[in-house]
Amino acid sequence: MGHRFFVLMGLLLLLATSVGLQYFFPAVKEVILTVLGASIALGGTWYFSQKDTEKSARYLAIRVVCVLDKFIQDCLAVVQDDGLSYGQRTPAGFLEAQVRPPDAPSYPTDVDWKSIDPDLMYKILSFPSEVEFGDKVVGYAWDNASPPDFDEGFEERAFWYTQFGLRANDLIQALCSIYNIPKRNYENFDTVGELEKKWVELQKVRQRRDEEHIQFLSRMQEANSKSTI
Repeated sequence: MGHRFFVLMGLLLLLATSVGLQYFFPAVKEVILTVLGASIALGGTWYFSQKDTEKSARYLAIRVVCVLDKFIQDCLAVVQDDGLSYGQRTPAGFLEAQVRPPDAPSYPTDVDWKSIDPDLMYKILSFPSEVEFGDKVVGYAWDNASPPDFDEGFEERAFWYTQFGLRANDLIQALCSIYNIPKRNYENFDTVGELEKKWVELQKVRQRRDEEHIQFLSRMQEANSKSTI
């Protein structure tokens, strides 16, 4: 509809100009008609180029949303891992991770990244490296976690993968909003809602630990002060 209107208006303009100029200013008639024709051609090329870019951008957005949606679900599975296998510890009485963390998102290669907003492109493309960095931090926490419960490892893993899931959801929301993609409707289970609740819980745990640590340091400082009197 849009491009047909554009072409029709151009033809009408050419016709009107041609009729008027054959009686007035015959010397400049051909020049003006040439300029008008070139302008219309360039305008049509730009219009169709923009349409192709919009299609490429929406195609990219849909593909990336599908990748990130799966990643969010995998993050929640990691976050909810309590270390029990069918409700049981290992024969040695230890908790043991039951869910393998997902790899950093891997995006499709048959898309045109230049077709989307540059700032959003940077956020999407830099996200996998953020996941890889966080996974190294989690690995360090596991190496220094104490048996039999390995609380430090489980908590650090939940802390990072809750953030990863919510971060991926932010990217999905941006893509859906900009490129008019229907947002997923969680009828039976709200994955993002579960991650948000877990994030609040983790924040409270860390805040309580920080407060206890500050109180411990305060008691130690007070005891040292008394011992030097």
